[in-house]
Amino acid sequence: MRKLLILLTPLILFFMGCAPNGQFPVQNSSSAEVNESGMTSQWPGDEKIDPHTLEAMDYKMIPLAWESKRYPERALWSLYLQFQIVTNWRSLLTGAEDMISFCPKYDSLNDNQKANVWAQLFVGVSKHESDWNPRKRYLEETMGIDPVTQAQVQSEGLLQLSYQDAGWAKYCRFDWEADKDLAVTDRSRTIFNPYRNLNCGLGLMARQIKKKGRIIVGEGAYWSTIRSDGKFQHIAEIADLVSKLPICK
Repeated sequence: MRKLLILLTPLILFFMGCAPNGQFPVQNSSSAEVNESGMTSQWPGDEKIDPHTLEAMDYKMIPLAWESKRYPERALWSLYLQFQIVTNWRSLLTGAEDMISFCPKYDSLNDNQKANVWAQLFVGVSKHESDWNPRKRYLEETMGIDPVTQAQVQSEGLLQLSYQDAGWAKYCRFDWEADKDLAVTDRSRTIFNPYRNLNCGLGLMARQIKKKGRIIVGEGAYWSTIRSDGKFQHIAEIADLVSKLPICK
């Protein structure tokens, strides 16, 4: 873990200092956002990851299911998930009561391997939420009005999240003021940013595990795809995807 952080330090500093639309202010401990894991977020969410970092990591990730030559950016999403889980969302590493249903050997893994398993689980959820399309939108006809957008709730992005999530979960860094005048399909909208969307999802899952202790729950589940009593659930498919990781066999 220490080697991983040392290797990624130059990358982190690069990400904190720049973004596609200009310079990001470097955050310090007094102004940086603190998430529910109790750790300070070091990623502004708009960064582009240097692919060479994948080769420099001390822990070599097992490639996630969404990775392919056709979509090279997805390997970068994988790296982001791995980094966030082992740093800002370490509470996930303690696992969940039903984690062995996804990865039978989870308890025998080290932290980097456990993070790899969690990352694959999020890939599975994303597959059935958005088909890995970061600009996917779905009108939630039964969820009422989003208090942030003042319109019918829309689920958007890789993990099908909503602007209203940013109102109560500060790690969900969706900026409606910046996005409201953009076309609904504009790729620059903050809710479509894969890094912001994924980090928000990590926080929502960490919150659920803290409260419920389980990945699969009925009442209180954020995603219908992993709701035990939901007609849109894809629990078996997601579990199958995770269990195919060599470290889970």
